[in-house]
Amino acid sequence: GGTNMSPTFSPDGKSLVYASGEDGVDLFSLPLSGGDHPLRITVGGSTNAQPSFSPDGRRIAFTSFRLGRPEIYITDADGTNAELLTTSGFGDQLYRSDPSWSPDGRFVAFSTQIEGRFQIATISLRDRSVKQHTIDAVNEDPSWAPDARHLVFTSSRSGNKQLWVLDTESGRMRQLTRG
Repeated sequence: GGTNMSPTFSPDGKSLVYASGEDGVDLFSLPLSGGDHPLRITVGGSTNAQPSFSPDGRRIAFTSFRLGRPEIYITDADGTNAELLTTSGFGDQLYRSDPSWSPDGRFVAFSTQIEGRFQIATISLRDRSVKQHTIDAVNEDPSWAPDARHLVFTSSRSGNKQLWVLDTESGRMRQLTRG
């Protein structure tokens, strides 16, 4: 019952993590080989959604409203050792969501609100430094390419929301869809 959303497969393909709930929303892990019940990864009090696995499958980045606003957290895949990944001081409004863990395990891309519009940023897992990659229009929903260099995201920079690809090293962007 309730809401079931934002599913993602574990890197080994053996489980599915998704958000579910009625009053609050938590993350659950469901083994694809079957089993009695899904494993609860996060525990209530707020909305926890948008899971993204680390490449080795041992950790999960996710969006949580536990501070009263959306922030990116990381936790072990079993729900232990949860910690805040994004901290205050970046962006004019404290709103960070849509985490995507890079295939090389070095960064998490996310959407953040700056000057009232969503932009794409990455955070280094080594030193927690943040880099803003977009400034024009509304940019959301980043997803890493397998090369861990390019991000695909939605952007309104050409009028309607379209898919764009960004080279995170050179900063070059290219529109992928039109219509």
